[in-house]
Amino acid sequence: MSTGARLFALEDGAGEGAPIVFLHGFDGRAASWTAVRAALGDIERSTIAFDLPGHGRSVDYPGAGPAKVAARAVLAELDARGIAAAHLVGHSMGGAAAALACLFAPERIASLTLLSPGGFGPEIGTGPIRAVMEAPAGEPLRRALGRMGAPGWQPPADVASGLGERTPEARASMRRIFDTLFPGGGQGVLPLPAIAEKHRPIHLIWGREDPVTPIAQADGLPSGFVVHRLDGVGHMPMLEAPDACAAVIRAAVAEGNPAAGD
Repeated sequence: MSTGARLFALEDGAGEGAPIVFLHGFDGRAASWTAVRAALGDIERSTIAFDLPGHGRSVDYPGAGPAKVAARAVLAELDARGIAAAHLVGHSMGGAAAALACLFAPERIASLTLLSPGGFGPEIGTGPIRAVMEAPAGEPLRRALGRMGAPGWQPPADVASGLGERTPEARASMRRIFDTLFPGGGQGVLPLPAIAEKHRPIHLIWGREDPVTPIAQADGLPSGFVVHRLDGVGHMPMLEAPDACAAVIRAAVAEGNPAAGD
């Protein structure tokens, strides 16, 4: 049932096909997709990047925490906007939310592109996540984010534009969500076979040097999951390799099932 609450969004582009919807990871926000959206260039369809529940300008969204709440919030946004189906692109926690949206309403999903997704195994590197969550703005935050990437990766100077606010209220919200997502230092596991059975194009982008979601979780997946392993990339492929991410998104969109509304 809809709560009537709305998610903040950044929107761009236009076109006749199903839009591309971007879902950021834990402690991110819509602006984290700026480089990928620019790399997509003239893809000739609209793009929408949401601040997910509890994040950014959606900080007061009720029930924020579980990925299933984010998934249902995104589906409610599609309803509110009159969008029959969309191509979902999700990073980390946003990847788990995108996968759950496909499980809940496969007819609304034209394709999935999941970057270093959460929920593909119980192991999760919470150390780098917590370091970013607790870092103050400025150079400490930039150094903390560097731990999320491959060794030697230097985050962009404007890193704060794609990460959560540093206000006390925003940090308190992140700590609550952190405790919900990672009880005991692990994470919940998605029903991957059930998601695969929805027969939607599913492309995974995974950095071989990911210190947060181990790339081993990309092995032995059900048929239907197409994995793109990126050398020299860690947990932030949309920042570390935006052009490679855009190429995979283009392929997923091209493969999107016409029966799903594209």
